[in-house]
Amino acid sequence: MRWIDRFHPKYLIISADLLSDLGNQFVQLTLLDLLIFKGESALSNLVVLCVLEQAPSIFLSPFAGLWIDRTGGRKWLIIVNLSKCLLVGILVFKSYLWVIFPAYLCFIICSLFFNIGRLSLTPILIPRDELISFNSLNERVSLAGRIFGPWLIGCIVLKTGHGVALGLAGLLFALSACSIYGLPKLLQPAQGAANHLRQSKGLRPLLFKYTEPLRGNHNLKSYFIIFGFVLLGGGVLNIGLPIFFKTNLGRDIADWGLILSGFQAGSCLATFLLPRCSSTFRHQTILAFTFLILGGAMALLGQLTAYIQIALLMILFGCCFTLIHIFLESLIQQNSPKTHIGKTISLLSTYKGACYLGTILISAFVLKIWGPQSLLLICSLIMVSASFAMSVNTKSPLQ
Repeated sequence: MRWIDRFHPKYLIISADLLSDLGNQFVQLTLLDLLIFKGESALSNLVVLCVLEQAPSIFLSPFAGLWIDRTGGRKWLIIVNLSKCLLVGILVFKSYLWVIFPAYLCFIICSLFFNIGRLSLTPILIPRDELISFNSLNERVSLAGRIFGPWLIGCIVLKTGHGVALGLAGLLFALSACSIYGLPKLLQPAQGAANHLRQSKGLRPLLFKYTEPLRGNHNLKSYFIIFGFVLLGGGVLNIGLPIFFKTNLGRDIADWGLILSGFQAGSCLATFLLPRCSSTFRHQTILAFTFLILGGAMALLGQLTAYIQIALLMILFGCCFTLIHIFLESLIQQNSPKTHIGKTISLLSTYKGACYLGTILISAFVLKIWGPQSLLLICSLIMVSASFAMSVNTKSPLQ
């Protein structure tokens, strides 16, 4: 028996997710410092990065999900982690944007495949009635590396340079691949799913199979719609906050890392609150209250003048966004048939990418015309409207 076989598969999944997430943080913060905080044309570079991060989700998720349903995700998770090591090596020798952007696009594609594969394996490994607790635990462990990670990584980038930071990212991806290698090899999807895929020929049957999980599943449709409001708020925060930080505060990458650490601290708090809240309160009440808090926080964010204040407010943002995200993601996993879990997760990934990309493009236009404060105020009104809609909708499945 290999020494790695002594670990339960769920702990290997958790460790692989943690190591991969830390590697992603190194790459993202390094490029943020290089292209946004120290580079010119900050808004245009940020929009390009955001588009590169969402486009693969829209166009490649269907193929990733269908392939995972056919072959399983273990082998592909190893391949994408090793591919990320290679791409990080290319970024180390960066010199021109025409090299950085294509390499980062390939890196995002690998991250997409890793995320879909990990989410697809989880319902196979974990009983469905334990999914919320497991997802909370997995997120809690991952957040343990994110609370101090952004600030520490920001300091590493600031003190040692971009090359060292990217080299550490490559090491973390290699360790993540080792964790995936320890998973059982017999985690295969139902044979029926593979047969359905072989029978599909042409684009139309492929799209028909891809959207199959939603047909006749009204609860799943409702969860996707509610998720759209969460993604809208997250997209506004992702593009509006960096521009607000640079134009109104003018701090360095280490201070930005402290702000991200505040968000992750709030996210960690959400993983402790979610299991208790989901078993105590009506789901509809939880979401209505959380959307209301997010609306107030968005309105307040645009009025702050010190990065320490923003870091403290990020605790609230992290708690609310993470609580809703894990909650809805768990409900989607629970309500999807195992034979279609890959399709469901890939459909969710496409949906996320489309919502984020649409939000980012519209937000970039608002930022150019009116500035970050106006963008945050508009988002605040939308979040409050979502809270009101949740509270008055008596036919919601989230009872």
